[in-house]
Amino acid sequence: LACAARAGGVVSLRTSATSSAVRGAPTAERRADVPGVVVPRAAGDPAEAVYVVKEGRVHLMKFLEGGQASTTCVMAPGETFCCLPALDGKPYSVDAVAAVDSVVVRVPTSAFHELLRSNPSFLQQSLCFFCDRLRQVEDRSCMVYDSVERRLVQVLLTLSKKFGPTIPLPKHELAEKASTTVETTIRVLSQLKKQRVITSSRGSTTIAKPEHLQRLLGS
Repeated sequence: LACAARAGGVVSLRTSATSSAVRGAPTAERRADVPGVVVPRAAGDPAEAVYVVKEGRVHLMKFLEGGQASTTCVMAPGETFCCLPALDGKPYSVDAVAAVDSVVVRVPTSAFHELLRSNPSFLQQSLCFFCDRLRQVEDRSCMVYDSVERRLVQVLLTLSKKFGPTIPLPKHELAEKASTTVETTIRVLSQLKKQRVITSSRGSTTIAKPEHLQRLLGS
């Protein structure tokens, strides 16, 4: 489960269920963050709350020795993070950083536990959420044996489930998610662009022919 907390989940708690649950938590509060600011939780901090992205984009990041930073997951509006530490009481294992101007909803751990106890629907959604995150961990571990092209295609399709056809991530972040170099990512995306499978602009990529990407993934 600790690994599932950040391999790049593509399925969150349903927005309607999460939103209604948050509204039912009297101590929930909103917090706005600006790019580069740590959403009030960092690796090693005690797990005092669960967070839901209301607006913007939050990256869960691991800062490595030597100054390198690795994005383990990108959280889109409606997605929940920090659930596992809130459940087992262990400290947060990664930093949550606002990638753009963002608003998150903070649900104290005590309120989250009460929702799980008192709301069977919310509990069921949470279990499905954790199962989907674990599947993403398994899928990502298998990606290491794929070609770079297949890895990038998988990343694009996965992120499109979060953001829709236009993926608001720059090329260096796509490269990081696919475990490849920026140069290789630019080359592969340029090929897809020539085939009119995608279009791109500064800081974003739009999938024009998702069925073509699906065929590439299945080939």
